[in-house]
Order: sequence, then C-alpha cells, then structure tokens
Amino acid sequence: MKKYIIVMLIITFVSCKSDKKTSDTDKEEVKETVFDDSKYVLDASFKIGDVRRYGVFPDSVYSFNHPYTKKGKLETVLDLSENHGILMNFPKGYYKMNLFIKGRKNIKLNFENAEFGGLIKIIENDSIQSENIKLKGDVVSYAGLFTRKSNNININNITIKSSLVKNIYKIRSKGCHIYAGSSNVTINNLVIDDLGSGSEAFVYTHAAIAIDGWNNNPTDITIKKAHIKSTDRHGVYLTGTDNYIEELIIDKFGIGTSKFMVGMEDAAKGEEKEFAAVWINKCYDCAFDKITINEKESKGKYAAFFDVGDKTRPTLIDEMIILNDSKSIGIKRDPNTAVEATVAIKN
Repeated sequence: MKKYIIVMLIITFVSCKSDKKTSDTDKEEVKETVFDDSKYVLDASFKIGDVRRYGVFPDSVYSFNHPYTKKGKLETVLDLSENHGILMNFPKGYYKMNLFIKGRKNIKLNFENAEFGGLIKIIENDSIQSENIKLKGDVVSYAGLFTRKSNNININNITIKSSLVKNIYKIRSKGCHIYAGSSNVTINNLVIDDLGSGSEAFVYTHAAIAIDGWNNNPTDITIKKAHIKSTDRHGVYLTGTDNYIEELIIDKFGIGTSKFMVGMEDAAKGEEKEFAAVWINKCYDCAFDKITINEKESKGKYAAFFDVGDKTRPTLIDEMIILNDSKSIGIKRDPNTAVEATVAIKN
C-alpha cells in the first residue's frame, strides 16, 4: 500500500513540472511586437504616433520632403498609419497645408483642435478608392471638406471656417461637398461658419453642404448634427439614397451671388440661382429628424425646395421649424415631390 502511494506522488510531481514547462513556453511565444519606426524619426523627443516625430509641425514653415523616405512629410505620416496601423496625432495648432487622402485604406488620424489652411480631401487614386478612414477628435479647415469615390469614412467633429489670412488659397471656404461615389460616410458634428461666392474660385460651389453626384449619387451618408451659420448660396443640397441628417440648423442663407456658378447635378438649368435653405432632389429613403431655419437675415428665395422623387421611397422630415418667417421666402414643391414634412412657422 505504501509503495502505491509513493508511485502516485511521483507521477503527480512529474505531471506538475510538465504543465509548468508548457505554461512557460506559451508565455515565451506570446510576445508583443513593437514597431520600429527609426527610419522615419526626425525628432525622437516625441512619442510614436505624434506627427512632430516625423517632421510635421504646426505653427511653423512647412518643409515638404522627408529626408529619409524622399516623400512628403505628410505622405510619410499617412504611410505609417496605413501600413502599420498607427493612430497619428496632430497636436493643436495651424498647419499651412492641405490634408489629401488619396486611394488609401485603414487610415486613423486624431486631431487636438488642429487647424488646416487647405482642403481636407478624401478621394480615389486612379481606380483605387479610399476606404476605412477615421478622423477622430476636433479639426478645422479654412478651405473645406471634399469626398469622392470613398467608402466607410468616419469623422468626429469638423468645423469649416473662412479666413483670407489662414486659407492657403486666400479665398473664403467652399463648405462640405460629399460627391459622387461616396458611401457610408458618418460625421458626428459638422459646423460651417461661412460659405463664399463672388469669384471664379466658386464656380462649382453650390451649397454649404452638397451631397450629390451625377449617376453615382452618395449613399448611406449620416450627419448627426449640422450647423450652417452663414452661406452665400444654398444651405443643403441633398440627393442620393439612404441619407440621413439627424439635426440641421441654418442661421442665414442665400446672402451672396450666383455669379460664375455653373448648373447643379440633377437639377434643371436656372434652378441653381434660386437659393434655398434646404433643397431635396432625387432622394430615395432619406430622412431628417429636425430642421431649424432662420429667415431673419436670409435673402434666399425658398426655405425649402421639395424637388422630384419617388413616392414609394419618400424623404421624411419629422420636424421643420421656420423662425422669423419672411414674406419674400417661400416653400417650393414639385408636383412629383416625394418629401413628407411637418412644417411649423414661428415668428
């Protein structure tokens, strides 16, 4: 009986040692790989992911070429994000440049109230679409936001301002244009302080928020809150399918000129000159939860233009509030409109 007990103890001891060895081996195999960015670093005093580490600084003269990669410094930053999954952080300050994302995938950028003097543009590169682009934090552009042939774009907070000093083109802003082939674009909070007009620079600038594109209209566009403080031309021009604006506020619209402006996608010639706060045209299964339009300082022709649609796939406006109703500003309805809206006028 004693021999049996001793044998059992030895077997148990050996088994425990064997388990311990297996556990140690597993731990050795699971090692976290740290990306070596040494061939990109220009200032090692900043941590990995800080754009200053790679030569992109706010509030300074922008030096274009990266001495190691032989590319632009901003392109190098985008390469790091795309190829190595790094969240690139832009600290607070003014960047005298455009932010162009062309034909890229899986880009993640974070902004700490960063301001760009140029356009924020997310577009294709030849036949390659931009996909899975995330812009976190708070960013300002003094030129505008433009997307085209891009999919799965997520933008947190963006403000578009006008400044002839800070805009690198020395013109007012061109607003937000979500153009042909854009899909699955989500903007949490969009503020447009101003949309310009009056020169050939604004020939294709139609609305503070334009969501359009001939024969390839945007789909699945979501804006949770949009605030247009002032626009020389239209407020919102909306076309496409399954597009949704949760809350829209327009303080002032139609206060500029249509001079130099060409006609609009999907619209009849001449209609582009009749400025509207909200123009809904060829929209299918689109929606607004709440629209508030102030006519007090506005000079446009229509608070709303409910243009043509498909009555089997209507656009729904749960609540439209018109403040300071002006006798010179009306609501236009096309006989074939598919917009269903509840309108309240408050003087």
